[in-house]
Amino acid sequence: MTSKETAPARVLMPTLRRINPHAAWCSNYEFEDVIRAVDDVHLLEFEPGPYFAVRHRLARSLAWHGRHRLFTAVNPGVKPVTLDRDYDLLAVVCMNFWDLLYLNAIRDWRSRCRVKVCYIVEFYAGLASQYDQFLRLLSDFDHVFLAFSGSVSTVSQVIGKPCHHAPLAADVRRFTPYPSPPRRVIDVYSIGLRSEPVHEALLRRASAGRLFYLYDTIPGSLIRPTSPSQHRDLLANCAKRSRFFVTYEAKFGYEENQGQSEVGARYFEGTAAGAVLLGQAPSAPSFRDDFPWPDPVFEVRGDGSDVEERLLSLEAGGGEVERIGVRNAVHALRRHDWAHRWRSILEAAATTPRPALAGRLQALEALAEGATRSGERR
Repeated sequence: MTSKETAPARVLMPTLRRINPHAAWCSNYEFEDVIRAVDDVHLLEFEPGPYFAVRHRLARSLAWHGRHRLFTAVNPGVKPVTLDRDYDLLAVVCMNFWDLLYLNAIRDWRSRCRVKVCYIVEFYAGLASQYDQFLRLLSDFDHVFLAFSGSVSTVSQVIGKPCHHAPLAADVRRFTPYPSPPRRVIDVYSIGLRSEPVHEALLRRASAGRLFYLYDTIPGSLIRPTSPSQHRDLLANCAKRSRFFVTYEAKFGYEENQGQSEVGARYFEGTAAGAVLLGQAPSAPSFRDDFPWPDPVFEVRGDGSDVEERLLSLEAGGGEVERIGVRNAVHALRRHDWAHRWRSILEAAATTPRPALAGRLQALEALAEGATRSGERR
């Protein structure tokens, strides 16, 4: 298959959206969509090839368990692509290093793209020795960005070049309640990983008729939305109608993090929605850099013993919940949109942004100013 372009594009962006429908990847596709909205992008959608399921499992097994770099050069079952033109920039958004294998389907991406950048959402430093072959795939990129700040130095050492920290974010225009805030009819909203004792405490309060608690009942590994954009719309619409949004550090409760505390997506989504973050704050130093205002998270004990006390104290604060929500939404509009991350990537890559990027950032600032004025009137 030869890729065809119908409009000028300076950015080549491969995407997994046609072959990976898992809910966890929908945030990545949202990032891609924001980049498409503010830049000239050729979205290259990988397509499953013949016997995709079998080849995919085999390639994954070889790559994970083989110690030779040749095992990371296999095509995991997608249709090969030959580029028919050059690009100024290759932008790859990956959940983890496994996603890099799909680039093997593009025969000439290294020679056809002048500058190559990669954004990795999840990688823990303690896994570096186990997956060093995957890490070395990043040496083909000019700039590598990691969402997890605690992994930056380790990855830099392995690949022999500087890496950058770029926090997670959200499509804040999708999540923000402004300019017309809806009623917050959901008291507490919890998605993804959670503390079971805290969950049980919230269930007890909900069963007593004291709050409307919205939470997941299907394991995350089984959730495969039919539409990534609709999935993000639903999440955002629920979040912006919630008073409290439950948050925990990335991979909360999983051994994969090996004790490395990192800032997960929920903090950015709940803040963007103007909800009060309820749960626990990460110990990662980057959290204070990204959320540099007082009490960004109202913490509850892991055993759930103070959940009711914390909720009651906030609710009795004479409009405190509303003031916190406005503050969170304003900060998100000014610092946590995916467009802010794209601007940082372009700066590192010494690439001039398109006018649409400035337009989006100006629109976000206008919403922030409007939200600030509405908060002052409370």
